[in-house]
Amino acid sequence: MAFPKVRKLLLAVPIALLIAAVATLGASASRTAGPLDGKKVGLEFCTDQNPFCAAWIKAFKGYLEGKGATVTVLTSPFDPAKDASNMNQLIAGSPDLIAVTPADPNAIVPSLARAQKAGIKLLNTIGRLTPAGNKYVVASVLTDNAALARFAAQNIDEGLKKIGVQHGQVMMLTGTATQLIVQDRVKAFKAELAKRGHKLVASQDTNWDQATSAKVAQQLLAKYQSKGGIQGAYGMADNMAVGIIQGAQQAGVKVGVAKKGLVVSGSNCLSVGIKAIQDGSQFGTATQAPLTEATAAAKAAEAILLGKAVPKVSYVTEYRITKANVGKYAKLCSF
Repeated sequence: MAFPKVRKLLLAVPIALLIAAVATLGASASRTAGPLDGKKVGLEFCTDQNPFCAAWIKAFKGYLEGKGATVTVLTSPFDPAKDASNMNQLIAGSPDLIAVTPADPNAIVPSLARAQKAGIKLLNTIGRLTPAGNKYVVASVLTDNAALARFAAQNIDEGLKKIGVQHGQVMMLTGTATQLIVQDRVKAFKAELAKRGHKLVASQDTNWDQATSAKVAQQLLAKYQSKGGIQGAYGMADNMAVGIIQGAQQAGVKVGVAKKGLVVSGSNCLSVGIKAIQDGSQFGTATQAPLTEATAAAKAAEAILLGKAVPKVSYVTEYRITKANVGKYAKLCSF
């Protein structure tokens, strides 16, 4: 009497397997194979606790994964030792390509050499490498850091002119000083500021950090109060520029052209900077929007993985932002 039940069960199993197989086949058929299927990419990048870095990682990873690649991301708080550790871990995973933005272009060279020896293609992003590092990478997709700095000096000059200051004293708070990104911006900012008749009286590394920028700005404003004061300030990223604004307000210093106060500019846009420009406390900034920058790098990575020729060095086009055109860039810069 049990036999029919057993027979019924045995018949049911193949039918269930057939249904599962058909469903799997349908799912496979509906998926379009990506050009980078099977490719592995590593990314050694700055900390995702920084809003710019987090948005850049998301855009880069999203683009390449959308093309079928597998992307492994390791981050560092602008620490050369952590960069080296991350590179060792990525190299051990034998990816087809590693994209890297080092905290220190000199310290990263041994890691680049090991990656190349392991047969891994290398892409550098955002900031240039030293000649010793350049020989190991297939390509560099760079921010136009000099343009960002020139735009910041132009913003400060325009703001100072609006409040009647022809020759102002200016302070600059920088990102991590070991980065060539920062060194290129410092050089260009100094040149443009001098060209426009203003004097850089103080420069300090605040490591891309908003709270540190606020603290240092407050100290510098107090220090120069008896030395003619500081009329203009440059924070290399908008979170740093907003930090300067916070420090000034804590020190009782007026901020913004409307109040004939401190003229502040950033040089790569963040949502906090866009809001500050809109409310008048920050005079301006510039693009270096992570979606634009990361997509350019991801497209270069894709081309390299597909065996296509890419320029050894290419630059992302940057744009100056003030209250006059902030609406045009508000969406791009809000993340």
